Amino acid sequence: MYIILMRHGEAVPQTEEVSNQNRSLTPKGMRQVRKSARMLAHFLKENPIRIYTSPYYRTRQTAGILAEECFAEEIHTADELLQSSWQMVANHIIQDGSPIALVSHHPFLQAYLLSSCSAAIKFDLAGIAIIDYDVKWKQGKFIGYITPGLKQLKKED
Repeated sequence: MYIILMRHGEAVPQTEEVSNQNRSLTPKGMRQVRKSARMLAHFLKENPIRIYTSPYYRTRQTAGILAEECFAEEIHTADELLQSSWQMVANHIIQDGSPIALVSHHPFLQAYLLSSCSAAIKFDLAGIAIIDYDVKWKQGKFIGYITPGLKQLKKED
């Protein structure tokens, strides 16, 4: 199964009027997310995915754009995505073999990637890591990374 880890796009700064939880994507952030999501949709070839997002507004916006581009019907909010414990995420969200996308924040995504497949990368805004995950063995293989600046996906022969 594929596990897709996605970081939200650029968001407005936190201010006295705007709490961290209520920060929204900027127009640039929306474009970033859409570009990355389109690349992911091309990779997935219309295979349906389930989307889980942190409850913060910017990640819910990101998940909404991802759902539009990847033809996902439902978006689930998961408080577990505000924690760095991969085991908690895996135990509560990963239940079967269908592809899932987890939309969250830095540094949680880095912790999930490291715990699930021993890979370490810095997640760019609207960055997407793709893991080929074996549910039985609870171990994954890092197979790709998408950013808004990526021009095309390279296909293995």
